[in-house]
Amino acid sequence: MLAYVGVLVLIGKITSRGATNATFFNANKNASWLLVSFGMIGASLSGVTFISVPGWTAASGMTYLMMVLGFFFGYLLIAYVLLPVYYRYNVISIYSFLGEKLGASSYKTGSAFFLLSRIVGASARLYIVTMVVQLMICDSLHIPFPITAIAVLALIALYSAAGGIATIVITDTLQTAFMLIAAALALYFVGSAVVPEQQSIWDYITKSDMAYVIKSGSAQAWWKQLLGGMSIAVAMTGLDQDMMQKNLTVARLKDSQKNMVLLGVNLLFVNALFLALGILLTDYAALQGITATGDKLFATVATSSGMPALLGAVFFLGLLAAAFSSADSALASLTTAFCVDFLAMNTKEDSKRRNKVYVGFMGVLLVVMLLIYSLEADSIISALFTAAGYTYGPLLGLFAFALTQKRKIQGWGITGVAIGSPFIAYALSLWAPHLGYTIGFELLLYNGLITYFGAWALSQRA
Repeated sequence: MLAYVGVLVLIGKITSRGATNATFFNANKNASWLLVSFGMIGASLSGVTFISVPGWTAASGMTYLMMVLGFFFGYLLIAYVLLPVYYRYNVISIYSFLGEKLGASSYKTGSAFFLLSRIVGASARLYIVTMVVQLMICDSLHIPFPITAIAVLALIALYSAAGGIATIVITDTLQTAFMLIAAALALYFVGSAVVPEQQSIWDYITKSDMAYVIKSGSAQAWWKQLLGGMSIAVAMTGLDQDMMQKNLTVARLKDSQKNMVLLGVNLLFVNALFLALGILLTDYAALQGITATGDKLFATVATSSGMPALLGAVFFLGLLAAAFSSADSALASLTTAFCVDFLAMNTKEDSKRRNKVYVGFMGVLLVVMLLIYSLEADSIISALFTAAGYTYGPLLGLFAFALTQKRKIQGWGITGVAIGSPFIAYALSLWAPHLGYTIGFELLLYNGLITYFGAWALSQRA
């Protein structure tokens, strides 16, 4: 782990030489689109996906691929609808577009909802991986969890605090490679233990009872997953400063668009790899009498006595890479959004104030992680991710309104609409089954529509 972090720190030192706010915010707009696209695979997957997706196959087969296909169509919308707008307005924080189109209250509301969403989501993701570090290393050294959490955050800051997004574009590439190497090695080792000699891994996986993509059932209907995947991609990538900040490091719009399209294609193959691995892990666990399921399946098999020690080490590094890839960009995007949207900082301003904001967000993430730890995360972690997902609905509604209407919103009523929208959407999800309709992943669309109509009611023709 320390050797791995040492490599990241070396990259951080090289990329942060002569760093300014422009380097931190948008890498001086000279990043390679190919590097950005590859690195965004790791940022899109995150540590939670790394351990969760393989564990889903026992219950839902490979149906998640329909959602990933929805991601692809969502990325096309981002590439050819949102990115041209961001480049035309030359934004640093994407929420400044809301200020240009709708007014200051919408601008601040949109940015605040991003900050809330990213703090909750990043803290939960980082907590899960910090807990793995705690269990695999720190418990045996009698190091308490709060010290582990501080150490993990400090290691991330050590390589990314100075260079910001310029460093992250490079380190994400390395971390994505580690994740894919870990998945490929697991596929090889577990496949060797499960697949008969006369049969290929491909043939074994395609003939498995879990190798289905479409499953009947209202909540998991394929069209709902497709529609939900599209809306999730647009909201959680296209309207997320964390993900878009990487895209906006590319100088030319056409290259940034190529990045998004390639990312969509890559994610189809990468998620298929993790789901195929899930089939092998499930069968291996059944053969060996391993009872772990879901999120615990991959870790349990990778570190079991029947697997080579190399797999356990590579799994740990892959998980660490996934966590760092998610957390470093979260800290950079939170710092950027707050500095630009609430402190009105520019790219030429001294970096001291920006560094204070960065340290402040480190403290916020630490507090949330410790709160999760004190409340026993197993019972609340899924609720936190669900809550973070709900807060993207108002962003979807605000951006859709800004893109389709020539109207201005005066006053802070829009903040009330944005706060109320997730609660109304949640109530709708509870009421819909009484009509014989179960809302699935498309709930985000309904959430956005509520904000859209609320914005219309409060707006005036520009």
